[in-house]
Amino acid sequence: MVAHDPSKAPLAPDVEFAQDNVRLKIGQALWATISGLGHYRHYFCDPERGDVGMIGVVYENGVGAILIMRLKVVNHRITQAEQFVAHDPHGAAVYEKMGQPDPRWLEPIPADQRETRAALDQAAYMYLEGLQLNDGRGVYAFTPDCQRTEDGTYTTNRPHPQNYGHADETVNFTSLDCTAQYKLGFLGFTTGVRDRRFLVTDVERGAVLASSFLDFDGTVTSIKLTNGQIWNVPPYFMVPRTNIANEAYRVEKGSISRIEMTMYEVPFNMKPAFP
Repeated sequence: MVAHDPSKAPLAPDVEFAQDNVRLKIGQALWATISGLGHYRHYFCDPERGDVGMIGVVYENGVGAILIMRLKVVNHRITQAEQFVAHDPHGAAVYEKMGQPDPRWLEPIPADQRETRAALDQAAYMYLEGLQLNDGRGVYAFTPDCQRTEDGTYTTNRPHPQNYGHADETVNFTSLDCTAQYKLGFLGFTTGVRDRRFLVTDVERGAVLASSFLDFDGTVTSIKLTNGQIWNVPPYFMVPRTNIANEAYRVEKGSISRIEMTMYEVPFNMKPAFP
């Protein structure tokens, strides 16, 4: 891709390609604008199904961006290539400073403790289920030391409050752990989490790279949190919007210990290029 030469890639003759949920021809979009690769790369592999994925940093004409990519490989040829580009130079810079994934992601799960593919996908599905119309009354499966990053920035267990989600930090959301955040009901303005897809399920490392659309239809303008506080939803979420969330989960004994999210806005009610 960096060479702008599709003939250098092991592509099947009928390869299917999409970027940002739009079917395109190989050679278009990032193929034409990429100018280099960054240092941060987080890989996900499912050899049994021929699926491979990556969260990493690329440069387009010298400007940093976050690339999320899924490939389907059959007989050593790429038959599907799906990628998402978050044009977020700040997030790319945070990732570059990080340099590599949290080592916890890369530790193989002991063979006798590995979850089935279906169980890993179910853990990811239930995370998204708890996010949709979040009311704080669900049963949430997080390890006590669970950490979440969004575009490279930690958004849990922060020692000092910070703004989050187009809102001021009136509820100290980022200082809470993963379970406490979900139990607060703060994310109830997410009116739908749809087209949930599991791009790559890495059984060896207990990891799932997932993709979904987060809908904010603008009908939720205030939320009564479980601590009794009434929280006014930011104006950003008071009009119909959709964000695409590509995020990874590390699952250990049925509970999520690491979350790596990337997210950006797309047209409202957009559909995926691959069902």
